[in-house]
Amino acid sequence: MDELEYALANIRGHPFENFAMAYLREQGYDVHESGSSGRDGGWDAQIELGDRNGIAHASVQGTWRQKLRSDAEKVEDLEEDRGEHYDLFVFVTNQDVTGRQELDMEDEIRDEYGWKLRVHHREEILGELRQNSQDLAEDFFDADLQKDQDHIDEIEEILEKQLDDIQTRESYASDLIEGPAVVLHVIPNGVLSKNTTRSGSIPEPSVLFERLTSYGESKGKYTISYGSGGSGSEHHSYAVLENDGLYESASVDAFHEKHNDLWLQGFIQDGVGIGLDASVVLAARRTMEDLTKMGFSGTAFAWISLLDAGEVKLVTPDALGNSLHRSPKTIDTDRYTTEYATLQIGDKHVIEGLEPVLDELWREFGADESPNIEDGQWARGTFKSNGETILQEGDR
Repeated sequence: MDELEYALANIRGHPFENFAMAYLREQGYDVHESGSSGRDGGWDAQIELGDRNGIAHASVQGTWRQKLRSDAEKVEDLEEDRGEHYDLFVFVTNQDVTGRQELDMEDEIRDEYGWKLRVHHREEILGELRQNSQDLAEDFFDADLQKDQDHIDEIEEILEKQLDDIQTRESYASDLIEGPAVVLHVIPNGVLSKNTTRSGSIPEPSVLFERLTSYGESKGKYTISYGSGGSGSEHHSYAVLENDGLYESASVDAFHEKHNDLWLQGFIQDGVGIGLDASVVLAARRTMEDLTKMGFSGTAFAWISLLDAGEVKLVTPDALGNSLHRSPKTIDTDRYTTEYATLQIGDKHVIEGLEPVLDELWREFGADESPNIEDGQWARGTFKSNGETILQEGDR
């Protein structure tokens, strides 16, 4: 995540209220602020857009749908108290909102109140700030967008080099067996700094899709861990953590064969596997802890990649939580990398940051979004290791 994304994700209180008002005016609304607000960044104003009039609310609550519904009830009461008729309800949030979620809420508000709902959410706001409203980005978030983009481009060049090495089985991937791979990269925002604070030792990194790692080796400027599959010069998975903070884990063991096809498990199921989303969440959470131990702070970028997995299919859950080995959509490419997620080093709450990129992957396989995460919280299944629950419903 660049500085703009981090600033928008973490803005609170009156600064968000002031930004929401300025942003709506930039989008063409006439805004008449009421002056009422709440500690959660809640705020409302009377608005007009063309021949429509109504009320705008803004909030930073993670449970944005719940907040939107609550605010809609307040607007209905206001409409009745004032004897006015509204036909527009605007909700500004710094949370991630999928297209399906937005459409569902539009239908719900129209059916319940007869209003046109317009949601301005994180992805849309970031796009507008970068393309059309750079002055707002500088005024409210102190973000130099050109500088930020140059920095991201340099980090993405590092990512592409790492992915090249995995596909050609070079560098850290030299002993990885052939086959499609799931890869997680976490790269600190300060990886290019020459003054990065580092600890004297590098922790053994967590390996994707592994309950336990087989062993770790310290190699001076990095530590590498291997999964339980394979031995000697042949490994099914590995993870590496460098002294500059770069984390990389690749797993060929993530896939299983059924009905003559290769499948990637999509959710936690006893006796089957941990699943894509849970594996990514646990590895990223552990990496945030490891980076803190090494003396890193600030933000980190995270990407999920599928390599040589163009024909792989995703196992999805049915209504009872059982595996469905149907014939869903495949990604049809030998390299797919998500947009980046932004995580806060030292914060174990990584699910909200990872939700957009995990939703993105599920959409590539034909789903609307991940069924495992809702409103920044874990929503499906429990995972235990050595008798200890390490992932459960409600985790953030």
